[in-house]
Amino acid sequence: MTVHQQSEEELKAHLEEQISFLRASADAYDSGFEGEAKRIAVAIRVLMHDTRNSTSLLGQLGLKSSQFLDTSLPTSPGNMTSHSGLIVTAMGSGGAKYYAFLDDGIEQPTLRDFDEWWNAPVFIDSQKRNVSRKELVLAVANQDGGAHVDPALDRKYADLSRGNSLGWNFSDGSREEAMGGPEKAALRQVCHEVLKTLLAGYEKQPVYPPETMIFGGMTMQVVDSPIPPIETPRPKPQKVGRNERCPCGSGVKYKRCCGALV
Repeated sequence: MTVHQQSEEELKAHLEEQISFLRASADAYDSGFEGEAKRIAVAIRVLMHDTRNSTSLLGQLGLKSSQFLDTSLPTSPGNMTSHSGLIVTAMGSGGAKYYAFLDDGIEQPTLRDFDEWWNAPVFIDSQKRNVSRKELVLAVANQDGGAHVDPALDRKYADLSRGNSLGWNFSDGSREEAMGGPEKAALRQVCHEVLKTLLAGYEKQPVYPPETMIFGGMTMQVVDSPIPPIETPRPKPQKVGRNERCPCGSGVKYKRCCGALV
């Protein structure tokens, strides 16, 4: 069998198409069609994932040596709760829902080498199991309806997407219900990171429902001495702007961290 070796121009044309797919899927997702997250996963797999038998599009173009934008909220070693690095929670009278925060997250996203970005944990569930961007993308693309539907799913991914392994519930005083799966919102944020990495100047802000509170980057920690042995006067709290970095050290905007509780 004879083959045609695709030229650099042809590969670049494929790259433009995949970027267009991501932009169209992002717009469709933001318009309310959350199932578009599955097509986001497939496009990211085409761009990023290498196997023994195939090379990713970015790999063929020599672009995986670039720095990738990491918008994930930082983890805290002493955190006793689950961690959701790529999403926030919008909570209102109608319930609670996970959202991608797009450009409304940490003030100074980090640039990382591809392997570090691709494999870093973006979820840590209530059983302390890590889920990376790679695991999330491949589970959705290969197993959960992106390019294929498997009869069985990876247990860790199934618990995250269907079993509320993050452990967050919503209560309005009269009812309590488990939060829905966060995987689609997280894929939307990964899509945003990829577009910002590949397109200079790309920006997009989230649109949250009216009259909701946005929570993100919260932690619960055990300290050695919860009650100090000697009571000392506390200094007057410093006034912090809503869009400034939270003084607790989380790296998140004040309004998305401690300020969300004020």
